[in-house]
Amino acid sequence: MEILAQRIKEQRLENKLKQTEVADAIGVAISTYCSYEYGQREPGATAIAKLARLFHVSTDYLLGVNEPAPGGVGKIILASKSPRRRELLKQMGIEDFKVTAPNVDESVEPGLPPADIVEQLSLRKATAAANRAGPNDLIIAADTVVALDGNVLGKPRDEEDAFAMLSALSGREHHVYTGVTVLRGGERVTRHEETAVAFRDITPEEIRAYIATGEPMDKAGAYGIQGLGALLVSGIRGDYCNVVGLPVFRLGRMLSGLGVDLLGRNQEQAMP
Repeated sequence: MEILAQRIKEQRLENKLKQTEVADAIGVAISTYCSYEYGQREPGATAIAKLARLFHVSTDYLLGVNEPAPGGVGKIILASKSPRRRELLKQMGIEDFKVTAPNVDESVEPGLPPADIVEQLSLRKATAAANRAGPNDLIIAADTVVALDGNVLGKPRDEEDAFAMLSALSGREHHVYTGVTVLRGGERVTRHEETAVAFRDITPEEIRAYIATGEPMDKAGAYGIQGLGALLVSGIRGDYCNVVGLPVFRLGRMLSGLGVDLLGRNQEQAMP
């Protein structure tokens, strides 16, 4: 029960959730949830399953079941809370992985090229996640930016900022860069992928209507190609998955270089 309580608290803090939020999510009283986290009461199977789904981890992880022995096989850790990256990782055949989102300083040197920015930030995220991981765990971290004429467009501050970004992208080609770092023990690989995306001419009315959906507000460049933002895109050159947020081809080659062959293997075989 001690391991379970410790991991429930650890996952709540990593997911930046309040105790009341977790209690509401799994449908128990706050006092009941606190008794779980303080190790005073063991949750039932249903509550454990709900906690695992909420934290995006396995029930075995929460219970401390089948933990790798020292020097054995580690876990795969995705250092990102992006649901799009989680889905793309699953698309690659990686089903059993832990999700974490380390807080890192995302400031970079002024004038740094977009490719260097995403590589630097992905490495920073991977290193921060590795500081809390086991020596055999494999960390995957990524960072994505949109660049127009070499100028980086981050997430919009507000609706007017989103309108300005989308207006600037209208009828033009821009570039999406994603940096990826794979880290395990003393092994580290950092690469980036670049994809060109062309927008059709968009009217101000269409831009306002798209912003009203709320989709642009948490995305670099103020659009999501995997959602309604696809209606704005007239074509791409390069990896579509890179625009979504994780260059599947590039990551697959990086993992292969570390001896992780995903084709024709199941999850247990994927980690040598």
